[in-house]
Amino acid sequence: MKDNLAGAVGRLVIFVLVCALGFFAMMLIFAQLRFQDEMTYRATFTDVSGLAQDDFVRIAGVEVGKVKKVSIEASSVVSVEFSAADSVTLTEGTRAAVRWADVFGGRYLSLEEGTGAVKRLNPGETIPTDRTLPALDLDSLIGGFRPLFRALDPEQVNALTGQLIAAFQGQGTTVNSFLAQTAAVTSTLADRDELIGQVITNLNVVLGSLGDQTSQLDKAVASLSELVQGLADRKTDISKAVAYTNAAAGTVADLLQQARPPAQKVVAETDRAAGIVVADHEYFDNLLNTLPDAYQILGRQAIYGDFFTFYLCDLVFKLNGKGGQPVYAKIAGQTSGRCAPR
Repeated sequence: MKDNLAGAVGRLVIFVLVCALGFFAMMLIFAQLRFQDEMTYRATFTDVSGLAQDDFVRIAGVEVGKVKKVSIEASSVVSVEFSAADSVTLTEGTRAAVRWADVFGGRYLSLEEGTGAVKRLNPGETIPTDRTLPALDLDSLIGGFRPLFRALDPEQVNALTGQLIAAFQGQGTTVNSFLAQTAAVTSTLADRDELIGQVITNLNVVLGSLGDQTSQLDKAVASLSELVQGLADRKTDISKAVAYTNAAAGTVADLLQQARPPAQKVVAETDRAAGIVVADHEYFDNLLNTLPDAYQILGRQAIYGDFFTFYLCDLVFKLNGKGGQPVYAKIAGQTSGRCAPR
């Protein structure tokens, strides 16, 4: 009997201990208790609508602390005191933002690394207002989409609302830029309303003129249709013409390719001849000046028949000497008779 009682008491004690441990675990989860070392910091906001004590502090979606206190300072700014795990490093470039946790009004404090100094932020120091962002005004946002929500079922509304929150919170800069550009375009169109009205009026005049010329327009369309039909009937000839043109272009290309080496040689020889003429330009100038008289003399020599008669006075050969200098070699010559100096 005593053994049975002792066993029952032991099992009861084990059951009570298990229940106590389960209750303690539930308390830890629902009370969100933390046993790791934490550091306390402050941040000032212009608006923390919906943020309350014990809301989570997150970095990249990971919970690192909790909001300890929310209070209003004399300068009409809101001071938020929060804790962060000792392993978390905050710098002078860290930014704090109030984000929506869900569509039911839940908020959390998000810590993000922004541009700025990398010096570590000491416990108790404050993130100023210029590095904090207030929560999105969800009421105004959702209210603007109210006509759309009326046509959707509740599940679609919840899904669309969550996507809107994520988009407007994560892409605020992009949305603001888009809205600013849209506003600029709208303003520009509003400023050009008179010009747009004139364009519409002129367009009406053009359409009226076309309406008055329906017969001519019909003839033009019919003529264009006949032209297209004629081209379609001659498509075989046109395709052959294109093929022949292509073949001719290939032949011309081959001809130019074959003529390229002789042309290059001609250009090179022309350049060499031009160099010789430039080097002995005085001789060539004298030659060009005396050629007309020489041709006249030759013409007189040929008046007796199809032959020329010459009297040899001097025979001189001009040769290229050292360094390109001309060398003159006199082979024959006389100074009497017709060759006597005058």
